[in-house]
Amino acid sequence: MSDRRPDDVPRRRAPVIIAGLGFLAILGVALAGAAGRLRAGSTPAETAPAVAAAPLVAPTPASAPAMRPAPPPEKFSAITVRLGRNQTVAQALMKLELPVAEVKAVVASLTGLFPFHRARPGDQLRIERRDGDPALHRLSYRQGAADEWIVERLPDGTLRGTKRPVVLTTEVARVAVQIQGSLWASLERTGEDPELAVLASDVLAWDVDFYQDVRAGDSMRMVVEKVYADGKLLRYGEVLAAEYAGSTTGRKRLFRWTDPEGQTSYYDDEGNSVRRGFLKSPLKFAHVTSGFGNRNHPLLGYMRAHEGVDYGAPIGTPVWAVGDGRVEQAGWNGGCGKSVILKHRNGLETVYCHLSQVAVSAGKPVAQKQIIGYTGSTGLSTGPHLHYGVKQGGHYVNPLQLKIPRDAPVPAKWLPDFHEKVSPVRAQLEAEDVT
Repeated sequence: MSDRRPDDVPRRRAPVIIAGLGFLAILGVALAGAAGRLRAGSTPAETAPAVAAAPLVAPTPASAPAMRPAPPPEKFSAITVRLGRNQTVAQALMKLELPVAEVKAVVASLTGLFPFHRARPGDQLRIERRDGDPALHRLSYRQGAADEWIVERLPDGTLRGTKRPVVLTTEVARVAVQIQGSLWASLERTGEDPELAVLASDVLAWDVDFYQDVRAGDSMRMVVEKVYADGKLLRYGEVLAAEYAGSTTGRKRLFRWTDPEGQTSYYDDEGNSVRRGFLKSPLKFAHVTSGFGNRNHPLLGYMRAHEGVDYGAPIGTPVWAVGDGRVEQAGWNGGCGKSVILKHRNGLETVYCHLSQVAVSAGKPVAQKQIIGYTGSTGLSTGPHLHYGVKQGGHYVNPLQLKIPRDAPVPAKWLPDFHEKVSPVRAQLEAEDVT
């Protein structure tokens, strides 16, 4: 039988447990110190969190839609046509296969903006459509360089009409031409619009007859306004000065001046008016085919006095009144055909025969340069021309030998203003030509 008591076993195990606990405590202190040394010797890069080294990519929300490719650009087709003779705008649109309802919508969108009664042959229409869609997308109606109307389809499907704004600028330019052949062709060779010949014949009409007086080698200079639309020449404005130097006319020079009372006319260097009671010719451009005096009549076949001057000109050429007056007769007049007779304040009468159309009525007043009719071949006539006659004291006189006095000159009290205004224009007119 053993002499050990049951409580001796726990007492003998206690030292062993205490010793184990002490070892564990020492081991824990040693491990803590080692961890501290490791932290003290590590580099910043080694301690940076792992996410810092990852690329910075914004997270994509789970609800964001997937990227879609851009839609292809829309394609359009266009048709350009010209308004035909005796054709309305609506008829032209119908010919472009627009539905009747759409034509009406186009007309309605332009009502109040576009003067339909002024549509003329040659006006340009341009229709644009989306490919695959027969409906109108855009319409452009162009009437010259400065007038364009646009009709566009709005997002709600309706059509809206507008007039495109055009920037107009005016420059004063000098034009010089040496005449070889006609004035028209000579201007074309200089790069100018030959319509300038019409302006020249207008302002020089009192001193130069462009049917008879023009000779090769003559020269003309002008200072004229040029009106540009979007940078392109649209038209010529006022002629500020003009000079014609010819072998038969001598030198004729004039300047445009507006007096302090607002009246505008043309004067020479000294302030004398270049305007006369009569023009030198009733046509702007033509040539004399038969002069004044006895001749063998081409239809009657015998010698007969030719009491006027014949000007050859195509049918429809405008005829203007050579001076202010009143219409004495207008209409059919025997062998004279359709004719006009004007009575003037200076006691002269002028006769215009063989017209295709009369543009005035008897008893009405007319102004110098007003169109009174158009050349033709009515009555006793062998071809298109104008017979022009002048009566003085009841007897016919040679129109080409008339001496008509000029209008009043610049009043003496306004001469300083005249010379001051004309001086810079004269300097520009006299500038040396640059080859």
